[in-house]
Amino acid sequence: MDSKSIMIKANFTFLLILIGQLVPSLLSGAEKFSDGLIFIVGLEGEVKFFDNQGNEVGENKFVVGSPFPKNHTAETGKGGKAVFLLSNGTLMTVDQNAKMKVSFYDQIPFEAKGRALKDLTEEPSQSNINIDLDFGALIVKTKKLNKKSSFSILSPVGTAGIRGTEFQMEINPGAGVQLDVTESVVEFTPSGGGQPVSVRQGNGLSISSTGVPSVRPVNPVVAQKISNINGSAIKLSADIPMDSISGSVGQEKAKPGKRRGDRQEVVPQEEEELFKDPRTRDDERRQKGKNRDARNNEVQPVGASVGNGNRADRINREEYFPERGVTMTVLENNPEIKQVRKTAKVNSMTSKIARIGLSDEENLRFIGFSIDVQGRLLEENKKVMRRLLTMEGFYIEQANAFFMYSPDTRSIILELNDAAIISGLNQEIDEALLRETISPEDIGRSSPDNLPEVTNLLANDSEILELSNLFKESGHVGLMEELYLLSNGKITTEWVEIGKQANQFLKDYDWSTNSLPGILSGGDASANPFFSPVLTLFQEVENDSLIYGVPDFIPGNNQIVSGNADSLSPYFGNGRKNVAIASLEKLSVKGDIEWDANQGEQTQLSLMSDGDIEIEKGGTLKSSSSDLLIATRQDLNMEDVTIDVSQRASLRSLRNVDLKNVTVSASSEAIVKARKNLNINGLTFRRDVPKILMEATTIRLQNINFPAQSAVRLNSLHGPIGGKYPNFGTAISAAQQVGRVNFIKNVSSGGNVMNNRQSFDQFGTNIKIGKINRP
Repeated sequence: MDSKSIMIKANFTFLLILIGQLVPSLLSGAEKFSDGLIFIVGLEGEVKFFDNQGNEVGENKFVVGSPFPKNHTAETGKGGKAVFLLSNGTLMTVDQNAKMKVSFYDQIPFEAKGRALKDLTEEPSQSNINIDLDFGALIVKTKKLNKKSSFSILSPVGTAGIRGTEFQMEINPGAGVQLDVTESVVEFTPSGGGQPVSVRQGNGLSISSTGVPSVRPVNPVVAQKISNINGSAIKLSADIPMDSISGSVGQEKAKPGKRRGDRQEVVPQEEEELFKDPRTRDDERRQKGKNRDARNNEVQPVGASVGNGNRADRINREEYFPERGVTMTVLENNPEIKQVRKTAKVNSMTSKIARIGLSDEENLRFIGFSIDVQGRLLEENKKVMRRLLTMEGFYIEQANAFFMYSPDTRSIILELNDAAIISGLNQEIDEALLRETISPEDIGRSSPDNLPEVTNLLANDSEILELSNLFKESGHVGLMEELYLLSNGKITTEWVEIGKQANQFLKDYDWSTNSLPGILSGGDASANPFFSPVLTLFQEVENDSLIYGVPDFIPGNNQIVSGNADSLSPYFGNGRKNVAIASLEKLSVKGDIEWDANQGEQTQLSLMSDGDIEIEKGGTLKSSSSDLLIATRQDLNMEDVTIDVSQRASLRSLRNVDLKNVTVSASSEAIVKARKNLNINGLTFRRDVPKILMEATTIRLQNINFPAQSAVRLNSLHGPIGGKYPNFGTAISAAQQVGRVNFIKNVSSGGNVMNNRQSFDQFGTNIKIGKINRP
């Protein structure tokens, strides 16, 4: 899912289409519980879904308006957000970097009586809900709960019992739970049988990692966040008619399985079958003799229009959720509804673009732009608009550059061929200079007729056999099947090369045995789908400006880089300035590593791993001519390690960083970033590093001396206390440490210990504490 996508604004029309078609039918016997239903009403940024077996579900299976089954998991990444509506009127927002599962939910069927969701002041019928919150923040807005209802959120340190309220519960693994209540009451029961603690409106509760609760005032920043997020969720769902929900409670067809109370539950294996990858179901159908066109078998987002004109009517939610009896056939006589079907998204431009009749590809490209760019595109004539939307390489950056020019200049630009346009937009050439340099001759030379024809020939049998034998020798026989799937059964010479590269990615290398991997250009690596896990990590450090452009990669699965001073030198030949040793699973560095790069130029060695990085205790990483970046998706732990590099030393983890007795020497800058916790116990700067930057959700420092002449910046989630200060001393509770900069013990500047505000004012003038939204 595109991390830059915007929150989908669900309105009455959209939700009526997507969930209002649920066939109303109440169970006889009003007091019999049925499965409560959960719907997705908003998605933003990076959101992943997992089935009840922990397998990731394809991104097209769950879109706005989709039912979301219990025992499935939603996990958000940086900038991600997911909003859910429960059939009892509860709204839940899973904030970024969080993981949540509805493990149990049943409800007595009810009659809607013509009401919309905004008309409800209390839940329409009794319900029982259990939520498992693994980590991150969950923001909840409930209706007043029935006296017999139960609503619980389970955490590793205790359970929160909800009584019709508005609140946020946030779990920081290893640091406990933060609970902030802005309306009504939440009762928290610590694990292990402790006494329940009632948290009323305007109060908060901090629960340590051992389950010890501490009542406090509500965090005002969190209170504002709760109000804002719940306000947005209410806008998304306010006009949803309860008729479209009430009739669906109790409509899930009972299957043979385990009994629970007065109803039968679908056993996990059957529920897994309901949400099986559509491609798997298609394979089974083909085996039964039902031959279908491969493209038409691919299930699209709700109402997507593919293949022939009526394909979307045949592949709808009735087929996708056959056991639910859910019908979501969309009315075809409304152009705006057709637009919704094509994109599964609604915004202020929907009615305008619906009249143009864009293709699926053009629609998807259009909705990826900002509202401003969408408006500018709509100002162009239809022919220009469609050309831009199908132009390879024309994305948000290129669109912004294009619309910076005047209409006359844009007309001149559009006389060039597509490749020339993209090249020019990427250079962001000044308008006056651009108009002077583009001549009629340039336009003529840019004609596609003057470009050499490039063909990508199918591989011959001997090339495919050679590749297959390579996979067998290395034990990667499954790669050939994956190549066939990715290439739609057409193995070209380009795919053969991709396969050879993938074979290298999946091999293990021990550099001490002269088993040295080859080097792959950054362009080739970026184009190889098998290398995508490392590329996502690269994008993170690139966004942090920690890496000097796209490096050439030394790839492998598990790599052991030993203390061989000569082993790195060849990789920096041929004018290379940026080299990354990158592992898909684990990268180990043994002994002392010293390397030389191109003298007189800014060069960088990056150690990157999608899994673990292990730097041997007591080791030294040294280069007088190169900078160093160490980056991992997992925890980064270093003890008794010395880093001595030319200008900049950077450490980055997408989880936690723990440094113990580490020495850093760099002439320009030292950077340490963690997404969660940055724990330092012993850090020495051998040179007076001019700039030092540390960022994490929570920073805990011990036994560290900042050079008095260094400009030090320490950024945490909540920022400074009193606009300036860290926490001081060991007496600060773990709950109070979360989100702050903490000077635990022996933190000094220029040798002067800072253990209170007075000493910080006196000696810490070079240290600034800042705030970040998310590290």
